[in-house]
Amino acid sequence: MYVSRLQLQDFRIYRSLVLALPPGVCLFYGANAAGKTTILEALYYLATTRSLRASAERELIALEATGDLGLAPFARLAASLQPQPDAEMQTIEIVLQRKFGADGDLLPTTSKTIRINKIARRALDLIGQLRVVMFAPQDLELVTGAPAERRRYLDVTLSQIDGRYVRALSRYNQVLTQRNGLLRSSRERGRAASEQDLAFWDEELAKAGVYVLRERRRAVTELDNLAQRLYAEISGSDLALRLNYLDTTPAHDVPSFLAALKELRREERERGVTLIGPHRDDLSIQLAEREVGSFGSRGQQRASTLALRLAEAELMHARTGDRPVLLLDDLLSELDQKRREHLLTTIVRPQQQILITATDLDDFSPSFLSQITRMNVDQGQIFPA
Repeated sequence: MYVSRLQLQDFRIYRSLVLALPPGVCLFYGANAAGKTTILEALYYLATTRSLRASAERELIALEATGDLGLAPFARLAASLQPQPDAEMQTIEIVLQRKFGADGDLLPTTSKTIRINKIARRALDLIGQLRVVMFAPQDLELVTGAPAERRRYLDVTLSQIDGRYVRALSRYNQVLTQRNGLLRSSRERGRAASEQDLAFWDEELAKAGVYVLRERRRAVTELDNLAQRLYAEISGSDLALRLNYLDTTPAHDVPSFLAALKELRREERERGVTLIGPHRDDLSIQLAEREVGSFGSRGQQRASTLALRLAEAELMHARTGDRPVLLLDDLLSELDQKRREHLLTTIVRPQQQILITATDLDDFSPSFLSQITRMNVDQGQIFPA
C-alpha cells in the first residue's frame, strides 16, 4: 500500500494543500519549522487517530482557521490510498472541529468526524486502513522513558495489524476507568464497594485483558527475533538485543485473571486502584542482559530504537502481507555517513513507500538523491525539486 495523495485544510501551518506522493522514496527538505514534520504528522494521525506532538487536538487546527457560514473553525485531513497496483483507490478522512459554548466563545474541546470512502465511521474502524511506522527523534524514549512509552509502542503496532486488538484495548481501558472509579469512590466514602459490582467489572476487565495480554506476548516473541537480526545489521555489533514482556500477572485465561484480581482485593480496596493488568506491564529491552535504557551508550540506545521500529515494520508486513509507509523525521542527521547509508540500504525495499524529512541535502549521497523524489518545503509551501 502507498499514499498517492494527501490533502490538508487548516492543519497546523497548512491552510490548503493537495500533495501527490510517489510510491517509492520521497525526501522533504527545508529549514526548521518550515512544515516538513507536519506532513508526516498528518499521515500518522490519519493512520492512528493520534498526534505525536499535540497535547490537545485543538492544537492541530490552524490558528487562522475560520468556520464556514458561522461554523466553528475546523481542520480537514484526507488521503487517497492505493492498496495494490490494480486495486480500487480508497479514501480516508478526518475532520476536527472546535465547538462554541453557550456564550459564543470557543470551547477547548473538539469534535472528530471520520469517513472511509466517504462513509462516516468510528475511529476504531479507521485504524489499520493505513499502516505507518514513525521514526522520530524522541524515539529514544522507547528505551529510556517510562513503561507507558513501551506499552504505547506495542499498542500502536498491534492496533494497526489486528482490528480485534483495537476493540479489546478500547474496551479494557473503558472498564479500567469504571473499575478504578468504583474503587476510588468507595475508598473516599469510607464504604467498601459491593462485591457484586466489583465482580461484574472484574469479569469485563478479564475478558478484554486476556486478549490484550495474549497478543502482546505473542508480538514480543516475534519482535524479539526480528530485532535481534536488525540490531546486528544496524550496529555491526555481536551483542544480542533481547526483548521480554514483563507482566504483572501470569494469567493466560479469564479464570486465572479473575483469581489474580481476587487475591489483591483487600489491597486494591485500600489503594483505590487496579494493581495488575496490561496497563501496568512493561517491555524489557536488553543488550548483554543489561537494560539498554539504564546502561547502554547513546549509540546503543539509538541503534536499539531503530531496530525496534524496523522490527515493527517487519511484523506488520509478516502479519498482513502489506508493507507499512515508513515516516522518517529528521532521523538521519544524528547518524554518521556510513551508518546513514547502511540504514537507507536496510530500509529501502521494493513496494515500500518511505517519506523522509531533512534540513540538509548534504546528509545524502548523490547516487541516493538521483534515485528518489525530492520536495522543497518552505513555510507551508511545497515545491518539486
